[in-house]
Amino acid sequence: MKIAVDLTPMRQGGENGGVKLATMEFLKGLQACMEDELQFLFFTADDTHEEVAPLLRERDLAFCVLRRVGRGNISQAIELATRSKLLARSVLQKHGVEVFYCPFGTLFFGSDEFPTVVMVVDTLHRDFPFSLPVQTREWRELQFRKLIGSADFFQVISEFTAQRLKSLYNVPPEQVFITRLPIHGRLNTLSCEREPFFFYPANFWVHKNHEILLIAYQIYLAKCAGHRPWELVLTGHLDERARFLQQVAADLDITAHVKFLGHVAETELAKLYSTASSLVFPSLHEGFGIPIVEAMSFGLPIICGAETSIPEIAGNAAFYADMRNPQELADALYRIAGNEVLRSELVALGKERLKTFDFSTEVKRLADQFIAAARTRRAFRRRRVYLKDLNLIAVYYARALARKALNAAVDVPMRIEQLSNMLL
Repeated sequence: MKIAVDLTPMRQGGENGGVKLATMEFLKGLQACMEDELQFLFFTADDTHEEVAPLLRERDLAFCVLRRVGRGNISQAIELATRSKLLARSVLQKHGVEVFYCPFGTLFFGSDEFPTVVMVVDTLHRDFPFSLPVQTREWRELQFRKLIGSADFFQVISEFTAQRLKSLYNVPPEQVFITRLPIHGRLNTLSCEREPFFFYPANFWVHKNHEILLIAYQIYLAKCAGHRPWELVLTGHLDERARFLQQVAADLDITAHVKFLGHVAETELAKLYSTASSLVFPSLHEGFGIPIVEAMSFGLPIICGAETSIPEIAGNAAFYADMRNPQELADALYRIAGNEVLRSELVALGKERLKTFDFSTEVKRLADQFIAAARTRRAFRRRRVYLKDLNLIAVYYARALARKALNAAVDVPMRIEQLSNMLL
């Protein structure tokens, strides 16, 4: 079977969050599961093309179809619609692809000649819209509209996401299948002594709820007066928002106890899981929640909220609190840190809960879906592009250009003034 995989949305480092990790692990798992029955054709972008090298076996191929280095979003969009699409189409026709797989939830290179499987990890833009910039929300909605009209099968990562996709976009149940993301096996458990710190591995996106965690942690520190508090360790891609949160920590006067480690390699991540004393997971929206299963595998007690898919994954193996309430979260931190018996009970429950997750089962489910998709050969008819879809596309790009013009109108005079001041 020849499967083309669109990896052009993949970014360097940890910018994609857990989606990138899951995608790479599932691709490796598919190679192990299907072996000689499978050939991959990877579509990549120039800045991440080398990251695909570990996936390439003798029969697999990689094609760099997108130039992204030094280009803005609009120029990338134009290239995706022109040069990239032509290159991809040529490859697809030449190699007789049977299934096209889009693990990053966007469909740029689809065709009526073969079925398409798209992974949808969440519906954040509809469920928690104010956590995203308006242009990002509009872009995601535009992509979802394209998917609904073009994709044949939707791979989702939890029952929660499956229900949201069906409810929000009226996707027929027979086009949706679930593969959970128990990818904890990629991390090696180390024999280390536990150290007194709470651990939160997550990018610094708004829905990850770091502000409430930092406020709660300040309250927790106050409650610890007279005895040593646990530290708070955060990992994730260090972007502009991470710098903002570092300033929040400084304003709360807790920087002596909070560490922002940035994006860490998997060896370092495994060491942090092996030495931490508890996972704190205050996220307000998750399609799955990979750190929950990782924490179970490393024997960590878990503090989390009952939001979106989180209870579906954590089950009874977590200490639940209202993650919108700093005082309640602070009480949870204090209770977990001060109660060894409770921690041991949660760890034991986590070990039992972990037995319900099996990566090889999930990989086989995806492999079976690819085989079924190839056999259907366009069983689901693509709907036509309606006027409202064209209107959505036009509105998105018109607004994007307007924002760019507005930013330039503000930025250019400021730069001219700065240059004049320098010359004077």
